[in-house]
Amino acid sequence: MFMSRVKVFAALIAAASAAPVMAQDPEPAAETEESAVEGAVAFAKVLTADATTALTSDKSEAEQLTDFQAVLADGMALDVIGKFMIGEARKTMSDDQLARYDAVFPDYLTKLYAEQFQDIVGKPLEVLEAKELGARDVIVRTQFDREEGSPIMVDWRVRQLRSGERKAIDIIVQGVSIMLVKREEFSSFIATNGVDALLDRLEEEAA
Repeated sequence: MFMSRVKVFAALIAAASAAPVMAQDPEPAAETEESAVEGAVAFAKVLTADATTALTSDKSEAEQLTDFQAVLADGMALDVIGKFMIGEARKTMSDDQLARYDAVFPDYLTKLYAEQFQDIVGKPLEVLEAKELGARDVIVRTQFDREEGSPIMVDWRVRQLRSGERKAIDIIVQGVSIMLVKREEFSSFIATNGVDALLDRLEEEAA
């Protein structure tokens, strides 16, 4: 079975859209607003389709999770997200602590998103709207219809990197941004328990 449901408190989508994200990429070549939005929408659709393929295959659940994590590792800017989540604590971490964090973070984050995607897999995606956010990001707002209950709302924050590639830097499911929630949670945990305790916890949950 995949990890137990992640319990997170609601974060406003507007707050997620406005949140600063640490990144060092210089501006890519300018795109027209139409091409930037269309590219981001196409990217979100491909990422969703690939995730669905990974999580609905005939493989074992463990293999499905591995494949899904590979999809997210390819489709998300995990280095950017990891730096944002650890926040100011990164400035005081030792080289060994940074190495541990960078090693565990991809598995930790993709397992969190695996749980978030459980109610989405196999459902048709409908793009409600897409709009540019700043110079490089596009927010793609989508919904997934369910046979029972209201649709599942998912916002994708897509960024064009200096390489020209598009990567997701946040996926907001039902108004909850793991990126924002975990940044606050990490900061609070470190203040109380220290960096090493956080790393121990991440390694345990990622295993």
